[in-house]
Amino acid sequence: METPKQLDMTPEDELEPLLDVTPELARKRRSQARIIFDRFVRNRAATVGACCLILLFLFCFVGPIITGHNNATQPALTDPSAAPSWQYPLGADDLGRDLFARAAIGGQVSLLVGLSSMLAAIILGTTIGALAGFYGGWIDNVLMRVTDVFLSVPTYLLLFVLSASFTNGSTLSIITLIAVFGWTTAARLVRGEFLALKEREYVMAARTIGAGDFRLMFRHILPNAIGPIIVNATLQVGNNIILESVLSFFGFGVKVPFPSWGTLINDGQGQLDIDPKLVFIPGILIFLTVLSCNLVGDGLRDALDPHMTER
Repeated sequence: METPKQLDMTPEDELEPLLDVTPELARKRRSQARIIFDRFVRNRAATVGACCLILLFLFCFVGPIITGHNNATQPALTDPSAAPSWQYPLGADDLGRDLFARAAIGGQVSLLVGLSSMLAAIILGTTIGALAGFYGGWIDNVLMRVTDVFLSVPTYLLLFVLSASFTNGSTLSIITLIAVFGWTTAARLVRGEFLALKEREYVMAARTIGAGDFRLMFRHILPNAIGPIIVNATLQVGNNIILESVLSFFGFGVKVPFPSWGTLINDGQGQLDIDPKLVFIPGILIFLTVLSCNLVGDGLRDALDPHMTER
């Protein structure tokens, strides 16, 4: 039997407690981007890697402007192989050139090559993988056989030959050369994602209401496959920096007067016994950059994993 108090309650009275709680729940609710950011920050290794990358970018792009150490080609000291000092923190090389300026300017070239070639390779690989995974059939067979051909070629040997024969040692030519042979991993990754996602209910619903192929691929499927692509792009930056450094070390990469970390190691290898810092400084910078990219890539892989994302 209902009590008088229950009889006097209206629907508005019954909903009042819920209305009081809803704003608090809304404030506590986190967006998907915030969830990914929080999970990435909780990964200490990935956070350290991201901070290290930020410091390296500041050293390479902001350091020469603030400190005035921006002369990487002309001798700045009369004493060749001068020891580090307050005015010249890293000393000089065997020709009296400011090693701080050469390390920073060389880092600009190496990072530019790594980032630009990654971006070009990701765009090319994503396009090829999306077409192969979405359409399937003979298009998939042709594109994947072309990908297999590129994967079967010894990359370093072919890059040495092509760099010596068809490039002029400019930064743009090295970026193009690395991107041409760096898209295969992204293509196979995107193809697999498209094969798994193109039969999902939301894609079929979009097709039912008249969405075209281009809209289905790049508006509905690609945003849901962006996580693995971002992780692959992060890891590929480090790989491209190593590849550029190897090419430059053997004389097939960026030519003078543009320094890069690879050319710095090549220039300093003859002075290793006399002045080991000429090799160790660019080597340590390459090591820190590649390690940081790998740590950030691992952190993004965990943060973007839909099975591990918290609500």
